[in-house]
Amino acid sequence: MRKNSGFTLLESLVALLMLSGILLLLSGLIQHAHKMEQSLSGYHQLEWEIYLLQLETEMEGLHYKQTSSREIWAENDEKKKIVIKKSNDKIIKSQSDGYQPLLTGVSRFVCQEKNHGVDFVVTFKDGKQKEGTWIIE
Repeated sequence: MRKNSGFTLLESLVALLMLSGILLLLSGLIQHAHKMEQSLSGYHQLEWEIYLLQLETEMEGLHYKQTSSREIWAENDEKKKIVIKKSNDKIIKSQSDGYQPLLTGVSRFVCQEKNHGVDFVVTFKDGKQKEGTWIIE
């Protein structure tokens, strides 16, 4: 009897079964990663909308003073200075007696005064950008 080198039918079936199992797991991981990305994107949108509402509420009743490229200055009725700025990876509202975080996961915060308002662009750590405007009343 001659010895032939090569795969037997059983070895080929086992290899095919293992390959199909690996591909099935890989496709499941890809689908899961896609769902996680959509979930995180929704979270960023929700956090952004909450930030805009909170900023509007926090700035209500304040007197606008000026804007630099990275900060917004205002003061309250008692003439206390209030600054909206980026600190570490957060946008904070800073007062003389402390600060309040408004938005987290921020890598860049740029402001510019325009037409009775302040336009600002926020870049998150994952590279996504959001734009907003605070209208000065």
